[in-house]
Amino acid sequence: MYTVERSDLSGPGFTPTKAKPVAKKTMPTVFASKYILIVLAVLYAAGASFSAWNIITRTEGSTKAIEQMLTTYNMKNEGEQAIERYSKEHPLLGMLFGSPLKRELELPSQEVSAEALSSDISRLLKTVRLESSAAAWWSWFLLNLSLLYIAVVVAFTRNLTARATLFSLASVCVVCFVIGIFAPAMVIWTAPIIPMESGQLSFVLQHQVRGIAAIIWELLTTGHWIIGAFLLLFSIVTPLTKASLTFFVTASHSKALNVKIGELVHAIGKWSMADVFVAGVILSLYALKAQEATKSIPCLGLYYFIGYCLLSMTTTELLLHSDAVGYKKSEKKLGVSIVSGLFVAVFCFFSLSGLYTYQQYTANTKQAVKASSSPEKLNNADLVLPAHK
Repeated sequence: MYTVERSDLSGPGFTPTKAKPVAKKTMPTVFASKYILIVLAVLYAAGASFSAWNIITRTEGSTKAIEQMLTTYNMKNEGEQAIERYSKEHPLLGMLFGSPLKRELELPSQEVSAEALSSDISRLLKTVRLESSAAAWWSWFLLNLSLLYIAVVVAFTRNLTARATLFSLASVCVVCFVIGIFAPAMVIWTAPIIPMESGQLSFVLQHQVRGIAAIIWELLTTGHWIIGAFLLLFSIVTPLTKASLTFFVTASHSKALNVKIGELVHAIGKWSMADVFVAGVILSLYALKAQEATKSIPCLGLYYFIGYCLLSMTTTELLLHSDAVGYKKSEKKLGVSIVSGLFVAVFCFFSLSGLYTYQQYTANTKQAVKASSSPEKLNNADLVLPAHK
């Protein structure tokens, strides 16, 4: 048996080999970016949900105060003031016909009606301005949060058609859609003007606050279920289906299935009546403004629903041109200058929109509130609604 001496292994002809370094277990960059994007999505969902709830409740608080104001401008209060003015100009006729007319119409006293048309209206106007200001600031926060979220995701992906970018756009779409559906969209009232010798008699005959969800619910509950069902299907179910399919495509890695879903999203987009519904509301809004007796004011819900329609069309177009649905195109990353310009644009919007919100709403709440004795001017400077002055 032969043995090998250890000295032979360390002789002059032996070259020792270097030990290989032990590889450290590190998280891949792809997974790290994925976790960051998930955290951003969760943070945006929390902030957007709380903001949307405040926008809806504050806008409803503002419109409820407006409804109380319009109720105060009723025939009894305005009629009592008109009879009082007529009695002062014609004492004899006022003494003969004023008191019997008040008893017959069950009009309040002059003091009660004057109190309602002065202090009560002033208090309600102040409530409208405070609630409108709060809704405007929450809207400012939500819009800037949404823009910042999209900008950060675009900076991570460097691509406008990446899955994460499409997910962020779809998330913002859903938030705008929810606010547009549940927030009041329009305030409408009819205030006829009756000419009198002692001055005009103007009072609110009827008034309504309309929201998209409220309109559909009213149609369904008043027997117009066919029209209500079609509006529910094409203006609510279809947009939610499009958003759900977009979320599914961003998470699915099956190219064949994503191609079919992309074609389906493009097909059902033609049947969505959201943009048609908005066009109808806007046309009716300006048609009502053309009438002298009927007045209307757009509310915050209408603006968010318009924003949803525009953003939804943009998201669908980017989805159809993304690699997720099999669109074959060489991927081109956005340059640093474009990404930097995007953040500069977000910062400029943040600053300018904050200044506008302060001037139009917060500064307006500090001014003295003067109640008008007539509902004629409610369409002008007396009411300050979110996103409208």
